[in-house]
Amino acid sequence: MKSPPFEFMSEENLQPADRLLLVMHNLGIVNENRGQIITELVNETTIPSVQLAEMLRKHEESGYVSSITDHEGLRRYFLTGKGIIRVSSTFT
Repeated sequence: MKSPPFEFMSEENLQPADRLLLVMHNLGIVNENRGQIITELVNETTIPSVQLAEMLRKHEESGYVSSITDHEGLRRYFLTGKGIIRVSSTFT
């Protein structure tokens, strides 16, 4: 019996909320100095801003994402250690 070919997990196969975490991980948005505002994340993910804001809120509640307010008063989001582990566990 032949084994099925190995398939790599890709962004397209993930739910939008998990895809957001993967994109943040791949872009290195993993600390407050690298945080991005919602419009930057919309450009990277093509997820509509209202949907993205809700995902970020839920990810913050789950501890996968954190945010800070920068010196311009903009909220910047980044992955936490728990979020990095979540992304890593998707592929193992």
